[in-house]
Amino acid sequence: MRRRTRPQAEEPGQDSFLDIVANLVGILIILVMVIGARATDAMIAVEHPEEVAEPDSHVDVPGARMAADAIEQDIHQVDARIKRQELEIAYRRAERDRLLRVLTEIEEQLEARRADLDTDDHAHLDTQRQLIAVRQELETLQSSLQSLENMETTSKVIQHLPTPMAQTVFGREVHFCLRGDRLSYVPWDELVARLKEDAPDQVWKLRNAASITETLPPMRGYRMKYTLRHAEQARPGSGGSGGQRQIELDRFVLLPIKDDLGEPVHVALQEGSEFRAILSGFDPNRTTVTIWVYPDSYDAFRSIKADLYQRGFATAGRPMPEGHPIGGSPDGSRSAAQ
Repeated sequence: MRRRTRPQAEEPGQDSFLDIVANLVGILIILVMVIGARATDAMIAVEHPEEVAEPDSHVDVPGARMAADAIEQDIHQVDARIKRQELEIAYRRAERDRLLRVLTEIEEQLEARRADLDTDDHAHLDTQRQLIAVRQELETLQSSLQSLENMETTSKVIQHLPTPMAQTVFGREVHFCLRGDRLSYVPWDELVARLKEDAPDQVWKLRNAASITETLPPMRGYRMKYTLRHAEQARPGSGGSGGQRQIELDRFVLLPIKDDLGEPVHVALQEGSEFRAILSGFDPNRTTVTIWVYPDSYDAFRSIKADLYQRGFATAGRPMPEGHPIGGSPDGSRSAAQ
């Protein structure tokens, strides 16, 4: 850094003082010259009166000598004054030089301190800049790391199961219900068998009613509610008029006895689960697994379908609207397995 210097100014009044001293010395010199000239004339007159004295004048020799001594004394006094003035001037100059040296040293120290402070300020500023840059780089790295962690935690792998064509299920079928990410076994065949046993005993109730609804005792967490009705079947060749009255099944629904029926999906996919135990009694080559899926468990259904595919089972998904129970009717559709 370039050091700034200030012009060294002399003390106030120094130039005026030197001018006065110079004028005084000049006057004294002129006075000495005048006195010296007069003293020289007086001495010549004393020593050689015949050269300066006029023929008829009277020369006072003692008075002239006294005048010469007085003038010489004045010269000595003036010379002493000049020496004292020179000593005073030398002292003042020395004092001025000392003060100037002190002032110069103080200014140099101040400049050095300014330079040191500037250097410290620059170093501090550079350090602050480096710290800010490092912090920004650290924040960028942390942000990138957080993004990568989020990508790793939220990424999903979509598995492609090579069963693009759905086929209507005509063989054996085992049913499960998937709701609230819980998987429960639906005893479909067992309840249908009970329905066939119970319905004939309830036909008499249709003598005075168009339809009746009955409820079977619960089985494996589900109870069946079914409806029987009168139906008229047209006779052959009657042209659609008249017919034979008969009783038929209108529809049935399967109602869970509690909301948290079954086991969580992550438990069901582990060895020793109820889901695995039930499937162990079915032949994968001849059995289709039908899963009644509610909207809150579509993601879980993909995991179950992948597990069933690895075990060799065909899977049929039955999407169900929220609030609608599992059920069937003679006019209903069969499951389609993949």
